[in-house]
Amino acid sequence: MRRIRELVGDIRTHYPEDGFFSFFENTRRDYPRLWKTVLAYDRALMALDDTSWQILKNKALQHYLDHPRPGQKKQGFFNQLNEAFAYRYLINQGFTDVRFIEEEKNKSPDIRFMVHNTQAYCEVKTLGISDKEIDRRNRMTVFDPMEVYVKLSDGFLNKFSDAIDSAWRQINTKGAKGLVYILVLFDDSIRLDFYNDYRKHLICFCRIHGFENLFIKIGLEGNKRIDITHRSI
Repeated sequence: MRRIRELVGDIRTHYPEDGFFSFFENTRRDYPRLWKTVLAYDRALMALDDTSWQILKNKALQHYLDHPRPGQKKQGFFNQLNEAFAYRYLINQGFTDVRFIEEEKNKSPDIRFMVHNTQAYCEVKTLGISDKEIDRRNRMTVFDPMEVYVKLSDGFLNKFSDAIDSAWRQINTKGAKGLVYILVLFDDSIRLDFYNDYRKHLICFCRIHGFENLFIKIGLEGNKRIDITHRSI
């Protein structure tokens, strides 16, 4: 928990009036499910080298007050932290010289790495729960999961496709070789009762649209993934 504790300490220093992490020390006891998420982040952050950790931590702190959607506090902050999952993936795949890229005005990719002595780039995107799901959770609405979660919506698939197109535009500002890494939080993110159907749908969708060199991480915890890559990268 060294890096998570360091990050929380820095947040309290930079944003002393913000109480988002005020109950952090009691999370393990009072919110066991949330604690699993904390551990998932810490394991990913511990995979970073010291220089990359400092870069990512600074980026996350700069975006700490970003709330682009009502009901999703600290979304910008957590989107930055999610880059650690991609960094760890690249390291585990055996790629070398994996480094975060400092933020630039022209929307550059997030990470650079070497493939067979060739420079490549990775852009990380996070697809969170829908606005409708945020509303359901806030209102504690009673509904039939078979009607709401049984299949991926057109809205989700459009966001998914747009995220991939946007990621490649960012990668192409640096070069042609790269990988898009997407972390997906489905509306049914807790139970994932329909995950097998989601997986089949996304694989088919990617084939139809010709998406390549794409890695999809499902949720923050666990090891659910969809790997649509070519070893040539």
